[in-house]
Amino acid sequence: MANYFGGGIARGMAITLKTFFRRPVTVGYPEEKLTLSRRERGHVLAWSEKDCTGCYTCERNCPHGCLTVKTAVNCRKWAPAAPCSQRCPAGVDAARYIRAIIAGYPGEAVAVVRERIPFPAVCAYICAHPCENACTRGDIDEAISIRMLKRYAVDNDNGIWKMNVKKAPPSGKRVAVIGAGPAGLTTAYYLARKGHAVTVFEALPVAGGMVKVGIPDYRLPKEILKNDIQEIVSAGVEIKLDSPVTSVSFLFEQGFNAVLVAIGAHQAQALGVPGDDDPRVLGGVSFLREVSLGQEVKLGERVAVIGGGNTAMDCARTAVRLGSQVSVIYRRTRAEMPAAPEEVEEAVDEGVEFDFLAAPTRVIVQDGKLLLENIKMRLGAEDASGRRRPEPVPGSEYTVELDNIIAAISQTPIVPEGFALPLDKWGCVSVDKATLATSVPGVYAAGDTVLGPATVIEGIAQGRTAASSIDVFLGGDGDITEKLAVVNETPDREGAPLTGVRPARTMIDHHSRRETFEGVEVGWTKEEALSEAGRCLRCDLRYQVTQYQLDGGKCIYCGLCVESCPFNALYMGTDYERWSYRYEEQVLQKEDLSQRSRSAYAHPELEKDLPVQTLMSDGKSRGKRKK
Repeated sequence: MANYFGGGIARGMAITLKTFFRRPVTVGYPEEKLTLSRRERGHVLAWSEKDCTGCYTCERNCPHGCLTVKTAVNCRKWAPAAPCSQRCPAGVDAARYIRAIIAGYPGEAVAVVRERIPFPAVCAYICAHPCENACTRGDIDEAISIRMLKRYAVDNDNGIWKMNVKKAPPSGKRVAVIGAGPAGLTTAYYLARKGHAVTVFEALPVAGGMVKVGIPDYRLPKEILKNDIQEIVSAGVEIKLDSPVTSVSFLFEQGFNAVLVAIGAHQAQALGVPGDDDPRVLGGVSFLREVSLGQEVKLGERVAVIGGGNTAMDCARTAVRLGSQVSVIYRRTRAEMPAAPEEVEEAVDEGVEFDFLAAPTRVIVQDGKLLLENIKMRLGAEDASGRRRPEPVPGSEYTVELDNIIAAISQTPIVPEGFALPLDKWGCVSVDKATLATSVPGVYAAGDTVLGPATVIEGIAQGRTAASSIDVFLGGDGDITEKLAVVNETPDREGAPLTGVRPARTMIDHHSRRETFEGVEVGWTKEEALSEAGRCLRCDLRYQVTQYQLDGGKCIYCGLCVESCPFNALYMGTDYERWSYRYEEQVLQKEDLSQRSRSAYAHPELEKDLPVQTLMSDGKSRGKRKK
């Protein structure tokens, strides 16, 4: 028995010594279907000069100072559009106008914005800025404050964009636009530039649609919207106010060749609970419209706003300015609120209280008093929107006494029956998604009429699509692109983008804000704008990297540089294990790093392109696999 165990140990030691000094070999079997997990990590750094932009992110994120990066002045090339520009529904090139600001040309920045939208000032003040959600800098510290940079540009505009404005000769075609909101006026603007005669019919006594009557003046001062609309009128658009339209066919009878329906979504959705027809229960958009139009709106001392979107925040902050104590009731938590985070923060700062995880169940009138019964909610599984679905907690009902309730849960279009257009299940006009054409020849629809309640920039994007489609219908080429910027200087950069995070938004005095409908946001100074713009990584440019160096003696291959790289230019190499010692003086230049093959560590999207691999002890093992 002893010899048996002794012999076994000896044979084991012999095998160990035989393979001890051999380097493990990674072998792939791409031709076989093996149930092996893919390797995701190695211990050798690989760098792609083609993908690297010279943004210095990896150098800054290395905890041991292993990486040294240097870029050259006057050495750069264009790359695909930056993520921020790609995310904008209207295709505004944010990266390009930020560079114009860096170069000291805010007027040129406005020209870049105007190449895609006719509402640069409006968007500078109240855009939902989806571009910031896509900003690469957000993966490092904080996204660039793109909207505030746009505001700096429009606040310092010199009108240089007008030098390159072009207008086609008259086409002899007439277009009627129903609705003077962002979508309708955008369509009208571009069709006028194409030489068509455009008349906009607006039922309200003011132009601007929901931007005018749905967004309070303290967020968007009157003069800002007025100036943008005046430029649209100057392009040749005629706007007829107090002119409701009830029949599309009537417009064709008047000699119009095409019609755009852009009537918005001005009907507030009811709470949908018993007792919600009490006159003290108001609709959110109706409430905002009456305040905007200067009508007398009386609220009691205690007001509850139901909802968690931007309209709810506007209602709450408006009610505060009318002297009420306001609470917002929302069925989820703050984290799930669709309202812009800054709007929620400002509401809190102005004294609005929040009752989260609660939903109304009925409105009660008792001895003339208005009572709202709510039920506590809890979050369950995710719904189609990706948010956890609120579920009622049995037996958790409670009642609050109020003077007014404002329902700001959603809104829908009011499409007259005389339009004779097909509607979807949400009451929106059905259109071809590519062209926005309805089933009626020559009739198109855009904006909230099609989308339901949407953002301003989404409405503008729909207006662009509608303008192009209608121009083609009228015999044009559908090309509405404009080139308005004169200076296209690309600032040099030697060294990394500026460090730091975005500056805090500046507001007027806290106490003054609660009592005024004047603009509450303060624009940036030149110094603040240049500091913030200097943080931009310039994702659409590739600066030449003159030095990319790894100190292998310090590197522990933690992978933090790989994970921090926003452009997938760094990888862990496919050599699975180190087979030699590293010395302090070992330094790898970019030429050595560039030649190494990649793995999928920290980049799972690349995994599908790699062969199935496993680790074998030596080359002889390869011949022993099953055939």
